[in-house]
Amino acid sequence: MKEYLLPVGLILLGVAIFLLWRVLRRANPWSRTPYEQQDAFLSPAELAFYQVLDQLVGEDIAICPKPAVREILRVRPQVRRDRQKYFNWISQKHVDFVLCDRATMQVLCAVELDDSSHRRSDRRQRDVFMDKAFRKAKLPLFHIPCKRSYGAGELGELCDFLTQGLLKVVDEPMEEVPICPDCGIEMVLRTAQKGAYAGRQFYGCPNFPQCRQTMPYPLVQSGSRQKR
Repeated sequence: MKEYLLPVGLILLGVAIFLLWRVLRRANPWSRTPYEQQDAFLSPAELAFYQVLDQLVGEDIAICPKPAVREILRVRPQVRRDRQKYFNWISQKHVDFVLCDRATMQVLCAVELDDSSHRRSDRRQRDVFMDKAFRKAKLPLFHIPCKRSYGAGELGELCDFLTQGLLKVVDEPMEEVPICPDCGIEMVLRTAQKGAYAGRQFYGCPNFPQCRQTMPYPLVQSGSRQKR
């Protein structure tokens, strides 16, 4: 009979150790970290788009891949009722790219690469929501078909936005700085990078794209004003 006591005791000890290990693991859920590095931060299509975009924007524009929407948009402070619900709607979403002013990191626009999954009904509903949210926030959101290679001419409205809007700020001394008639702040001297006005300098509001006020450079007259 005694010869069976040792194996039984070992089995019971093993069971006790296993149960203790289970209890400790549940008490500390952070003890398990089954992670490894991704093969690549950007997919081939995302990388191809990034490389084309990097050639289009000036050195004053920063390209930020895969930011969370909650870092770009927020629930308006005056909203009290269902505030958490509205935050939850954006908390788990992201966009593929945002373009920021490198000096201030103010977001200028966002970009989504639409692959075949965007044809699903649930993805279409998500896209409708995202478009509405960004439109309410007065922040451009561009949809670009997902491809493995891109040409500048294939970027449509985004390319137009880059041509007409994302203009390099030129830091030069000025004798007189005009004031934006809408925002009441000093305008900055910019140089158009592309399009019909490429190379031409003009004054623009620092609050672009929310404010698109411009003035000619040099100033023709102090009251001159135009919109582009």
